[in-house]
Amino acid sequence: MMKYLNKIIVLLVFSIAFIACDENENFEILPAQESFQIVTPSNGSVIILNDTNLNNNALFISWEALSTVTGTFNIEAAKTGTDFATSYLMGTTEAKNFGLTVDELNDFLLDVMGLDPEVASSIDIRISSNEDVSQPVSIILTPYKVEFSEFYLVGSLTGWDPPTSLAMTNTGFNTFEITIDLADGDEFKFLPTNTGWEGDFGKDPNNDGSLIQEGESNIGGLAAGKYKISVDLNTFTYAVEEVISPSSLFLVGSVVGWDNTAALEFNNSAENVFTLVVDLPGGAEFKFLPTLGSWDGDWGNDSNNPGTLIQDGESNLSGYDAGKYLITVDFNTLSFNLQTLETLNVVGSIVGWDNTAAIPMGEASLGVFSVILDLPDGAEFKFLPTIGSWDGDWGANGAVEGGIVQDGENNLSGFAAGKYIVSVNFNTFSYNVSSITDVPSSIFMVGSFRGWSNDGDNPELTETSSGIFEITQALGAGDEFKFVPVAGSWDNDWGQSNASKGVLEQNGEDNVKVETAGNYKITLNFNTGTLSVSLQ
Repeated sequence: MMKYLNKIIVLLVFSIAFIACDENENFEILPAQESFQIVTPSNGSVIILNDTNLNNNALFISWEALSTVTGTFNIEAAKTGTDFATSYLMGTTEAKNFGLTVDELNDFLLDVMGLDPEVASSIDIRISSNEDVSQPVSIILTPYKVEFSEFYLVGSLTGWDPPTSLAMTNTGFNTFEITIDLADGDEFKFLPTNTGWEGDFGKDPNNDGSLIQEGESNIGGLAAGKYKISVDLNTFTYAVEEVISPSSLFLVGSVVGWDNTAALEFNNSAENVFTLVVDLPGGAEFKFLPTLGSWDGDWGNDSNNPGTLIQDGESNLSGYDAGKYLITVDFNTLSFNLQTLETLNVVGSIVGWDNTAAIPMGEASLGVFSVILDLPDGAEFKFLPTIGSWDGDWGANGAVEGGIVQDGENNLSGFAAGKYIVSVNFNTFSYNVSSITDVPSSIFMVGSFRGWSNDGDNPELTETSSGIFEITQALGAGDEFKFVPVAGSWDNDWGQSNASKGVLEQNGEDNVKVETAGNYKITLNFNTGTLSVSLQ
């Protein structure tokens, strides 16, 4: 009898501890505080069972526990409505979170609970530890049967107008992304089509990073800046990542022995766009650095979305045949592109726009091509990588004076009749058309190696074939030189372009300079407008 009385007293004490009195002295029974609480998923969440990738995360559960709760946590499941009359153990953990892949969840549903993963069902989950039990949470499990072929971003930046919503890039099965510029206060959501509001998706206000269609809120609260927005409709989640374009960019890899102090610097050829021409050996691998000599903030290829830049979990760029490549890195779209760059040709009105008759340009230096043209008044032209093909043609960038571009390009035009050196520099995404007096019939060398004396004793270059002149000359370290058509006269002198190494120029030219003493073979080609200087 005494032991039962003790139990009654304990129960009375336990109950009294949860009795409160309001200001009118009415008594109210308060619920006992649970020892721990499930944080995610929220009650009523929909879990999509997509078997396109069985290794994708399907179910993630996290909880908060009082410090008094220790030991192993049991993750239990039951069929909704059974009040855990029969519970099924999903797993155990000492952490405060637990997850299952699509494959693992399918197996659990079928083999343990006897539910068909191909049929929609509802289950309850709870967490227990010793005698402590969390609140139950109901989740709806449904097989994924819908494929989205397009997805759009709509918001204050598009005037909340579906027809002007921004198309996102499809990066895989039901995955989309877009990089956009947001102003302070901008908000947005998503649409499956750009024809109306039907089926719109927004943020789950109770589960950040999740998308819902009913009771959703706009995504906002972001500072002004550039952002990459990613959406995964396999899991109905989204991510917003701020993109901070570097002020400089370098290529590091096997081409420089992975020495980040010897990384090759890109040219900032447009806003947030960097370009570089490299001569890659077979099997080369590389990535990108924002700071010379530091690995911090390095960028590489997204293996799941080739051609896309990422910083975490990136892979090296690889798999390219040996050859010369133009590498373009665009932080506006977080993308990169490699194009082979072995030859360049001029096509236009001077050849009747016949691409099979395009005029080959000379390679002045890596990524730099030039040619001397005799243009009639009103001539127009552009550039082709391959004779006989319009693929990959280049022209003038109407938005950037002296710039080149492939999409939406203009013809080069507006030149008076005359002879010109036309050069294209893919390192800087630029072109130059420089008038010349005439192609010389003789050429002499003048420079610091003779105290800049311009007299009849200047060494003369030998014409080895029509328009091509050569000389071998002893030079000291740091010597500079240029060329004159007539010994003793500075008229119509020739030097090197200050914008493109290896290109001849008459007006505003630079001297040619060598760093090391020795004998040099110097070649001037007045057919292509190029010069070469090689140590023998």
